[in-house]
Amino acid sequence: MNKTVCLAVGFQILAMAACETPVAEQGHPCPCAPQWTCCSANLCVPDGTSCPAADSGASPVASDLDANTIDSSADLDAEEYSTSPCKPGVYQGSFTGSYSSHLVLGMPLAVSGNVDLTLDQEGTANQMCTIMVQGEGVITEHCNDVFTVSGGTITGMANGIDDAGTFGYPFYCTMTGTLDCANQILDNGWIQCTYCAAGVIQYDGGAVSGDPLATCEGAGGNFAGVLQANYDTSTLSFTDGVWNGAEDLCTGIGGTSTASCNNGGSPGPEGGPATNYLQPADGGYGVAPNYGGAGSWSTSCLDCEHD
Repeated sequence: MNKTVCLAVGFQILAMAACETPVAEQGHPCPCAPQWTCCSANLCVPDGTSCPAADSGASPVASDLDANTIDSSADLDAEEYSTSPCKPGVYQGSFTGSYSSHLVLGMPLAVSGNVDLTLDQEGTANQMCTIMVQGEGVITEHCNDVFTVSGGTITGMANGIDDAGTFGYPFYCTMTGTLDCANQILDNGWIQCTYCAAGVIQYDGGAVSGDPLATCEGAGGNFAGVLQANYDTSTLSFTDGVWNGAEDLCTGIGGTSTASCNNGGSPGPEGGPATNYLQPADGGYGVAPNYGGAGSWSTSCLDCEHD
């Protein structure tokens, strides 16, 4: 290149630089130079770079949010989820126990059924998630170790008869919860259930319609309560699972579209935590007005792979 041209170009660059306010590297207070972005925290970052997490607008989970609320507070561009000893996927297993219904004046019925759920991973190891645990407060974990239960259902029969009839009650439950993999425990596990005395459950209710409850062709009832379990990372399964549900946590005409149940994050019918209305699993149900039941459950992942 001609030396005269080079000198001219050099003087132009120096002149342009002299007209602009010098801007330091990332983190300089706004205003920002061209090709830099001003974040709401009054800091400059290069165009195309995410603002600091504090600038993402996320706030701590308020105490009045539902127990199942999860808040992913980081502002990151990562697309691939990080590895975790717990695994997302489809889980299936069994549900057993004893139930005392108001329809048979509290006579205990054997309960058995199938559990189906999907675990969804909430994010990456570079993100932080907060879990609002009912009765415990806020727990913060890396999002790759936080999983939500989606599409969870329990279906089966009370008393073991294969089809509906006298004392043979089909039941249907929806289930929710959050797996805290760091502690290998299910937080905020909750079930909302419908059982029917005659006919079969109409599946225009429940998960298909977005309503946690289903409806019956005849008489029926509803119950709601806790779902607890540990998580075994060696077998990728929920273990030592227990459930406990009470009819006191539901209102309306049982088995109809007028029925509704507590979601686990709302106070009980007379105030206080919903869990206050549950009875001891061993002998707590059966005498009016204490109708409900308790038992155990477990699931294993069908499509997971170990690292």
